[in-house]
Amino acid sequence: MQFVPESRLKPFLFAVFLMLSANLLRAQDKSAPSAIVRIGFLMDTLKIERWQTDLDTFQKRAKELGATVLVETAEGDDDLQLRQAQKLLDSGAGVLVLVSHDTEKAVRIIKAAKARKVPVLCYERLVRNADVDAFVGVDAAAIGFLQVLTIYQLAPKGNYVLIAGSPSDINAKLLHDAQVRALQAAVDHGDIKIVADEWAKDWNPSEAYAHMAAAIESTNGNIVAVIASNDGTAGGAIQALEEHKLAGKVFVSGQDADLAAIIRILDGTQTMTVYKPLGLEARQAAEAAVALAKGQPVNTTASISNGARSLPAILVNPVAVTKSNVKQTVIKDGFQNLETIQKSLPKEKWPQ
Repeated sequence: MQFVPESRLKPFLFAVFLMLSANLLRAQDKSAPSAIVRIGFLMDTLKIERWQTDLDTFQKRAKELGATVLVETAEGDDDLQLRQAQKLLDSGAGVLVLVSHDTEKAVRIIKAAKARKVPVLCYERLVRNADVDAFVGVDAAAIGFLQVLTIYQLAPKGNYVLIAGSPSDINAKLLHDAQVRALQAAVDHGDIKIVADEWAKDWNPSEAYAHMAAAIESTNGNIVAVIASNDGTAGGAIQALEEHKLAGKVFVSGQDADLAAIIRILDGTQTMTVYKPLGLEARQAAEAAVALAKGQPVNTTASISNGARSLPAILVNPVAVTKSNVKQTVIKDGFQNLETIQKSLPKEKWPQ
């Protein structure tokens, strides 16, 4: 053993300390990249205003949590969405967040993820009879009841038109079923007659327009209310009403609190929309996705059944928005911008 003189002992120990510290830092650097969470976000479409809002908020919250979001948009193509899911899985996504186009065909995506032992969170549209790990969204039935309740209070008698969303969307079906149930007593009593009950493929406003035009033609314009399932279908219906000089004379529902819908509500051609706090919903979805990717439980006490199993669910409460509470809801939450709305309307129609 080599003798180290006392005069050189302290410098010698200091050099050993530096060497050990450097080795420890190098070991930490090597392990750091493995901690990054990669979230695969599969979206049906970004053509509808609300979905861009969801995505922007989700990405912002995920970034705050140290996660990377890989986004794919299928624009209504189910086979493409399956290929995109496989691409994200190949890219190392630790969790998939799924907004499916066709909830039945999306079972294939769940199976592909499970084969890789990757958890799946259904966002807004729940895939039934599949091994889903969590759900974040709104109770579609509650939205349907809220739409009918608001319109029925204004029009308890007369001819109604129902314009549902896409027949491939489970939420559209749940929404439509709730609307029919909410109207059933009035229909049975003969107070309300449903003169048209149609579906709009892919929630397409042009299909809603065509259905509304046909209903106006068949009833000679004798319609008191339209239960349109979202703001896009409401816009299509209102276009047909405008062409027959009926806009503002017929009560019309909607959903999503789109900017165009809020302007129509203040202008008097649309009666209401259903506001879902999308900011809160998207942030909670990002938090749940990160938890699933880390093998942690989702922070909720609620659950929902998808037919195959009961799974953790985060449900946000829908709010009816009418001319009287625009400022206290979507503007107060920062979901819509007051100045943008004011630029689109004369001063006497500004929200109070």
